[in-house]
Amino acid sequence: MAYGSKKARPNGMAIINEQIKENNFSNVYVLTGDERYLVLQYKDKLIDALIDRNDTMNFSLFRDDSIVEDEIVSIADTMPFFADRRVIVIEESNFLNKKNSDKLFDMLQNLPESSVIIFIEGQVDGRNKLYKLVSEKGTIAYFDTPDNQTLIKWVKGLFAQDNIAIEEAAIYKLLENTGNDMNRIATEVEKIKCFGLDKERISLADVEVLSTDAVEDKIFEMIDEITKKNKARTLKLYDDLKYLKTDAMSILALITNQYNRLLKTSEVLVRGNDVRQVTSILKTQDWIAKKYIALSKNYTTRDLLNCVNLCIDTDSAIKTGRMKKDLAVEMLILKLMA
Repeated sequence: MAYGSKKARPNGMAIINEQIKENNFSNVYVLTGDERYLVLQYKDKLIDALIDRNDTMNFSLFRDDSIVEDEIVSIADTMPFFADRRVIVIEESNFLNKKNSDKLFDMLQNLPESSVIIFIEGQVDGRNKLYKLVSEKGTIAYFDTPDNQTLIKWVKGLFAQDNIAIEEAAIYKLLENTGNDMNRIATEVEKIKCFGLDKERISLADVEVLSTDAVEDKIFEMIDEITKKNKARTLKLYDDLKYLKTDAMSILALITNQYNRLLKTSEVLVRGNDVRQVTSILKTQDWIAKKYIALSKNYTTRDLLNCVNLCIDTDSAIKTGRMKKDLAVEMLILKLMA
């Protein structure tokens, strides 16, 4: 079965947890999904349940240039050495997306019970014949970004591991700073815990001091001021970014990204959709989506498309040598306020 929509996609966490609990494993897996942090976490969890990864006689890892089909087939057909299983992990092979492999297809059709193949893939295509074969004979496990409430519970749990409580407002601020990238969230949590291990409770003020994305925050604030045509405040924020030693090309990229997000928001709202659709399109939390909705209402969709095109033209002018990058970005900011 191919899975086209996220609603139909198998919940990887539930599937792998259940198999480990029941000690009932498949012979072939595909671990994929938008949330790379979860994919890697559950890859390790599955491997540890199947085999001792220090058992180099029975555990093999193939990644990037090390992927040799003939070698994979040969290992898969070999009985394990004084162990119950032989485990082969294949990372980012692209075999389940555009690239096809008759050798692997034939091997999986006749895979010995003692061998387990685990594909770790960023992208998969449900129409791919290997994908279809795995869906019939093994386990397809998707790991998508959890919803807001699940992320909040997860963050609380990360702090609770060190007996630290955290205010809910502080969690919201943390997630606002990080977005919904779980790897980035985990990194920020560890940073806050390192500074706050002598505390029993992390407050909003603690997060504001310890977890800030100063550059992105200032870019969003700057676009807000551009919308208000507040030239003095806009240029002050631009000066702050330069003081933070932010390269002009990075500023341009962030401005372009913000206007692209606003354009996407406007296109969703024109179709009459609500905050849930904006949250889904932007892949962010609902309270951040509401900020984009509020800001986008100051523009028409055509206005935002013009802003994006101005950003693209500026990038082209810099890369073709027609303008110096600092001057080009400053002129872009003035044009956006015109």
